[in-house]
Amino acid sequence: MWFSLWMTLINTAYWVGLHFLVAFLVTKFHPEPFDEAKPFFVVSGREMNFYRSIRLPYWKDKLPQYNHDFDKRHLQGKDKAYLRLFINQTCRAEVIHDLIALAGFSSLSFSVFCDEGMVWLFLSIALFIALCNLPFSMIQRYNRYRLVALEEKR
Repeated sequence: MWFSLWMTLINTAYWVGLHFLVAFLVTKFHPEPFDEAKPFFVVSGREMNFYRSIRLPYWKDKLPQYNHDFDKRHLQGKDKAYLRLFINQTCRAEVIHDLIALAGFSSLSFSVFCDEGMVWLFLSIALFIALCNLPFSMIQRYNRYRLVALEEKR
């Protein structure tokens, strides 16, 4: 029992560390810009319709934001260089949230050391955190679509 509780606490610390480690690694070791024209980053009009149908524009600003250099509520500038940098940051943030969601399933390895029933707890935690990262990825995609459209107008 105590060992399972200890593994749960270690798993929690692992998740916190994973969030910051993935963000650090992506930002420090991938300095070149992400290309929003690559198929992975392209946002379709159909996808935007989905985001509007779930009312994403109304709740996106209520979620916390970590990058204070680019406020998702207010553009600090509308020149091309600023928009280009902001678009790049949406790609980078999307990759960070997607990697956290995927890498988090590695936390299932903690269940090997616990009671047999604990695998469901660790799987539940991994699924929950993956689902919690999904809205942040969707916000990046929604904002990028709008920023690319604004950049094309410039």
